[in-house]
Amino acid sequence: MLFIWLLISSCNSEQSTTQNTTIDQGIDSLEAVEEEPERTSDTPTQDTVAFRAAFTQFFTALQASDTATINQFIHPKYGLWVIEQPGALPKMTQVTNISTFKREYQNRSFFTVRDEVKVCDLKEEAWPTFDCADVDYDKKTSGFSKDGCFVAGPGKFQKTGYWDYAGLSENQLQTIKSTLPFVQKSVLHTATSFEFHFGFIDGHWRLLFTKLIYPCSA
Repeated sequence: MLFIWLLISSCNSEQSTTQNTTIDQGIDSLEAVEEEPERTSDTPTQDTVAFRAAFTQFFTALQASDTATINQFIHPKYGLWVIEQPGALPKMTQVTNISTFKREYQNRSFFTVRDEVKVCDLKEEAWPTFDCADVDYDKKTSGFSKDGCFVAGPGKFQKTGYWDYAGLSENQLQTIKSTLPFVQKSVLHTATSFEFHFGFIDGHWRLLFTKLIYPCSA
């Protein structure tokens, strides 16, 4: 009798375990189905929402010439690299205090960027294509296939290689190459062709590179 009782108990235990496993699998499957729309939806991710808030703070400070706030966007170690093109080759300047930087053209301050970038409503999508042949300043055509402010991943910028032609020292090149992997969000303002490249470091969004080059200027 003891043997029969143990056999029955074992069968019941196995059946219960199988049923529990099936229920658990069903719950997991249901949760996966319920979660799937969140993964595939077009709603902004938490990362994007946080970046939008940071960019709004940066843009507001730019418009207000708020030196203290802009300096908070500059990482104390990596700094901000400003890319310009006064001639045939690019020029790159590392900035740690925005008040000391002067733009190559007419020795203007960084805050004069606000006179050209007056509006920047971010659209999260791939950057539009560009063609110099379509640039017409009289008609105010930018040369881009779409106009506006676009935020996308950093891949395109990281492959440009401006730094390889800017006459930098080996130490400067190494600093740039160690900074590039931090870039996560790249913003393009098509009306000027200016670019702003941000990275999330030490719990804060930082402006690591900005390109202030007019299209087809070389």
